[in-house]
Amino acid sequence: MHSLPIQSLFSGPHHRRRGRACRGSSLLLVLWAIMFMSFAVIGLVKHLQQGLDESIEAEKEFRARLLLQSARTIAAHPAITRGDPLLRQWMTSTTSYEISLSTEGSRVAINQLGSNERLRRMTGRLFEKWGLDSRDAAALVESISDWIDADDNPHPNGAERSLYLSQDHPDWPYNKPFGTLDDVLMVRGADVMDRKNPGWRGSFTLYGDGTLDVHTAPSQILEALFDVTSTEVSRLIRTRNGPDGLPDTEDDYTFKSLPEVRSVLDVPERNYRRASSLLTLAHPVRRTECLARAGNLERRLTVLNGPGLLLIKEE
Repeated sequence: MHSLPIQSLFSGPHHRRRGRACRGSSLLLVLWAIMFMSFAVIGLVKHLQQGLDESIEAEKEFRARLLLQSARTIAAHPAITRGDPLLRQWMTSTTSYEISLSTEGSRVAINQLGSNERLRRMTGRLFEKWGLDSRDAAALVESISDWIDADDNPHPNGAERSLYLSQDHPDWPYNKPFGTLDDVLMVRGADVMDRKNPGWRGSFTLYGDGTLDVHTAPSQILEALFDVTSTEVSRLIRTRNGPDGLPDTEDDYTFKSLPEVRSVLDVPERNYRRASSLLTLAHPVRRTECLARAGNLERRLTVLNGPGLLLIKEE
């Protein structure tokens, strides 16, 4: 019996197959290891990126809120008036602030409708300008008045407890002033107004004495106030905007008296007399709106300040 050389025992076909299998398994293990390491690296990169993004967002948030407080301080300075260049500033190429100074006299004091007939008539005309027909406009105004007043006696076109009871709302109306403008949507007919003018909230305020500021009231409210068209109040708008024709700029004009206002209003004398009691040159409630930008982040701050009132809302 002849013995094979030792090298022959380890170089046969069987051994070569085992060698190739071992090398294949090792390669497979290496590939799996690389894959797991790749997943770990990707996870780490994502985690670091998330942390970096959160840090950037936190910094933008900090900058925006700091700018808001700076803007509020600037707006509160007694020497600052509407149109001052300091009300709009770029701090860097990516950060800026804007301040709007106005009064609640640019809006209709909805909680005054229950006791002010002239304001109710004006508001009815405003509703008609928004697209409500005269019957729906009158019904909504009187229903708002019934919601606010303390009694249970409906106006001719209004809505009191008996009507809401038939609609399965036995606790309506609340018979007190509105706490939020969203509560207005509970009033009978307010849904029609909401469809006709989804931005109606910008025309109302919960604060103020019912007067309208000749320096800040928008054209549409003045048109409703005097029962005229935009043409008949356009000279007043042009005069208060100053030579550049733009509101809230340095050359804005300040009226000294209501007779001066009358002189630039192209409205019939009768219309002016009926509405003049609702006019004011300086509304007691001041509205300050600040907008701060830090990159693509925006933050807003609204301050209402008047007799016995300080309301701050940040968004």
